[in-house]
Amino acid sequence: MKILHLTKFTFLPLIPNCILLLIFMILFTVTKSQTLNSGLIVSDTSTAIEEKLVHLAWQGPEVQRTAHQAKIDEYELKAAQNTWMNLLAFNINYNEFTFNKNPGSYYVYPRYNLGITIPLGTLFSRTAVKSAKENVEIGKDNTEIIKRTLRQEVLTAYKEYVAFAQLISIQSELVNDVKTQLAQIEEKFRAGTISIDAYNNAQKNNNVEMAALVNLKLQQDLKKLEVEKLIGVKLETVVRK
Repeated sequence: MKILHLTKFTFLPLIPNCILLLIFMILFTVTKSQTLNSGLIVSDTSTAIEEKLVHLAWQGPEVQRTAHQAKIDEYELKAAQNTWMNLLAFNINYNEFTFNKNPGSYYVYPRYNLGITIPLGTLFSRTAVKSAKENVEIGKDNTEIIKRTLRQEVLTAYKEYVAFAQLISIQSELVNDVKTQLAQIEEKFRAGTISIDAYNNAQKNNNVEMAALVNLKLQQDLKKLEVEKLIGVKLETVVRK
């Protein structure tokens, strides 16, 4: 009974300590994660800029070409709707006695013969009109497809451009750390405390990280050019506004 009493007495105070330790570890992990992620957030990734880029792309030649084609389709539709009127034929006949005013003349009826020829096949089938209407609808669909495609291309290229900016920031910090380590190793090498192999490895590591930074900057520049090709203006003119 004494053993049970001592065990109960010494075990209970351990429970709050375990809970506090667990809470501390969770808070530390969340705080560290937030700190790391905060460095990856670009200050200007608002959807307003993205929407500006999309609308600029929609003003480009691809969408304008579909707009011109849509006007052509509408003109062809109007022409098809008026085709049957061009096929109408109006005729009038009169007999020679109608204008004969001599005494004793007699009249032959009917005095006038009027007639209109209507092409019933063209009037009722209206195939050309239906085809022209379908072309108008196809033009609308093509315009919508091009707009959706341009939206995807612009947003994808811009998000990749922003991602490269984040990677460049991270890689720049890594390069600075490597340069600092290389400077320390150079001092030790001059002092004769490290071998030539250690110095060469540090130099190679510095070159590798520098090359990675140059490559990231190149990829970002290429993405910038891709965005500018789609929007037709310099990216800085949109981002700075």
